[in-house]
Amino acid sequence: MPSMILNGQQIELTIQTQETLGSVLNALLPLIAAKEPLVPSIGGVLGQGLASGQTMTDAPIQWCLWLLHEMGVRALTIPQGGTGGSIDKVLSAEERARDISDPYSQGNIATGRALAMALANISSRIFVLNGEQRDVKLMTRDKMEPAMQAVVDMRRLNEPIHITTTRALASLISSNVAKDDERIDAVVSLISDLGVVGISIDVATSTIIFDGLFSEANAAASAYLQGGGVNGVLRMRQRIRELNSQMQSSGGGAAGQGRQEGRNAGAMGANSGDSARQSIKNLVKARRRK
Repeated sequence: MPSMILNGQQIELTIQTQETLGSVLNALLPLIAAKEPLVPSIGGVLGQGLASGQTMTDAPIQWCLWLLHEMGVRALTIPQGGTGGSIDKVLSAEERARDISDPYSQGNIATGRALAMALANISSRIFVLNGEQRDVKLMTRDKMEPAMQAVVDMRRLNEPIHITTTRALASLISSNVAKDDERIDAVVSLISDLGVVGISIDVATSTIIFDGLFSEANAAASAYLQGGGVNGVLRMRQRIRELNSQMQSSGGGAAGQGRQEGRNAGAMGANSGDSARQSIKNLVKARRRK
């Protein structure tokens, strides 16, 4: 069984149940939302736990150590007060790259590697909207629910969810809301969870361009964090691969971009009860980069 060196003492790591992970995750998510670095954040949660009297065998402490271990940390020091500290030994990028196992396998879910991978993913996501990069923000549920409901209300019969969600974003853009409006942030978060890495929206022509292939890493991380487990991650990966294959084949295999077109501005935002809709292959067409 793996071990870690904490304050000069070797600590054996033991497998914990997923049900005991909640307190650590709840402590980490606000730090991630505030764009705090992930490894120091985990170290801070570990230090707080130790300062509160938790022992090396308690589940929250073990989970913190597992997360750090899966991110390459092998030794660290945390002062008695629980604040500050240092990373004393960490594996190099080359050493970490030797392990090519699936981070979302059942075994890696048990050791925390899946969570470490997913947290690293959501803490550093970038989305490109109309050519401008923006951080994908981790938002609270109360701010996400209106965006999720808007997508549900807007969805057409048999319409792929990523098409509906991009239309929801296009509707916000066409209503001239500010670029930093939290409603845009919320829909961008939803789109990013579906693997979309960037879109360009032309309100005048009711055109939505998918800029780049869908991200399997983003979609897999989201599927895991939403409780999908091994099978949920596998289903999401398969979906992303099919979408990317469609985009590449319809553009001659070298495009990496896709297009959704509407007849007017209302096509991007309006709900419709029409039962006959274009297939996803017709909705998403590839174009070559210049």
